[in-house]
Amino acid sequence: MNTKITKLKTPLFFVAFTLFSLLTSCDNEEERWTDVKEDPVTEIVTDLDARRIISFKVVNPGESQAIYSAVNNLEKTITVYLPSYYEYEYLETSISLPEKTTITPAATELVPVFAKTPFTYTTKAADGTTAVYTVKIVIQQPKLVLRELSSETSTYTIPVSSSMFLKGENFVPSYEVTKVYAVDAQGNKKWQFQQYNEGLDIFSFSAAYVFGGTSSEVITLEPDTDYWIQMESYNLTATMKYPIRITK
Repeated sequence: MNTKITKLKTPLFFVAFTLFSLLTSCDNEEERWTDVKEDPVTEIVTDLDARRIISFKVVNPGESQAIYSAVNNLEKTITVYLPSYYEYEYLETSISLPEKTTITPAATELVPVFAKTPFTYTTKAADGTTAVYTVKIVIQQPKLVLRELSSETSTYTIPVSSSMFLKGENFVPSYEVTKVYAVDAQGNKKWQFQQYNEGLDIFSFSAAYVFGGTSSEVITLEPDTDYWIQMESYNLTATMKYPIRITK
């Protein structure tokens, strides 16, 4: 028996279509993975101002405990954050400057804590240009509290021959910076009391004060007249709400 094998013939147009599809697919794949380069990044480097202050520190507590201050070279300010417990009235400083830059006054000059006018430095670069920096001292001191001696219904009286015992909170324990006055209704200081003990009791924040001076000096306070007790403790001031009365 003869077997006839018939071969299936693939149409020529089908082969051409298939080949075209493969080529088109490859082209699309290449386009999808085209490497795209980013735009170049340009860095701009500027020269540092030769008139600037690099660092400023307070060295009263010692070099190891120096207080570093905030230098703003744009606004030309030096801000010193000074804790009140140091009780400084003048600051010793150490200043770092760029090479060949000078400063006036010199870093060795004392800076007053309670200056009536702003304390400034002038820096001068090697090319002769200058800049003026202003020192700002921010004293970190908690609110001063002075307890009342009198009340709304009762007036505290004190003879000029006796002492006055004050209590409160956050007194700075130094007679040099904590002062007590008798002031009138307008707030004018009429008398400064003398501290009776050496230093304040920093645990209870209390101190004894006497009139001091001579009898003729004490007479400047009018008898049977209302006065208010005012305390100045370093950077803060507190005045009692209710007056006291001084008797002979």
